Amino acid sequence: MTATLPDAVPAAFPAALTPEGRPFSPTESRILVAALAVIGRRGVRRLGMQEVAEAAGVSRGTLYRYFPSKDHVLAAAAEYDGERFRIGLEETLEGVGEPAERIAAFMAYAFEFIRSHPCRPLFESEPGFVMAYLLEHLPSLRDELLVHLGDAFGAVPAVASGALEPEQLADVVVRIFAASWIIPETDDDSLVYSLNQILHCKGAPR
Repeated sequence: MTATLPDAVPAAFPAALTPEGRPFSPTESRILVAALAVIGRRGVRRLGMQEVAEAAGVSRGTLYRYFPSKDHVLAAAAEYDGERFRIGLEETLEGVGEPAERIAAFMAYAFEFIRSHPCRPLFESEPGFVMAYLLEHLPSLRDELLVHLGDAFGAVPAVASGALEPEQLADVVVRIFAASWIIPETDDDSLVYSLNQILHCKGAPR
């Protein structure tokens, strides 16, 4: 039997926007949260609409009314997950003004997002899919870094001295994110701490 989600979808999820610019409905959010969980357990190739419906606690008719096919589910889940990351990041950085504090807050949030992601086990069963996904989405993550941390990156010594451009630093950081997704850290806090020290930012305690 497939476990279903709790009745309440996390509050931040319905605020995510569809590609058309409207918020995902609570039912859509519930389905996509379930889909991400099923993808993490079963993989993309073995993803079944019936299993998604059961995990979300909705009928197949309801599922197909919102998402007519597996491809629609996958596309919407990727969009939804990106919005989930963006919303959480904005909430994390709200009111954080000092460059070092903004970078440290971002690092803590981003790596926690990675290590707790329901699809993280997917690399073991479908490495090709994960690599293609990362290659496609890393540029947008780099852009997101520059939007939220461009000014803060300017305070990093290597950037302030002119040795690196902010875009170069952002590219290095997102590549470390990708490596972290593929190769789990033996000590989660240690990587965040080390990165913050490299950037001369206040890191999380070990």
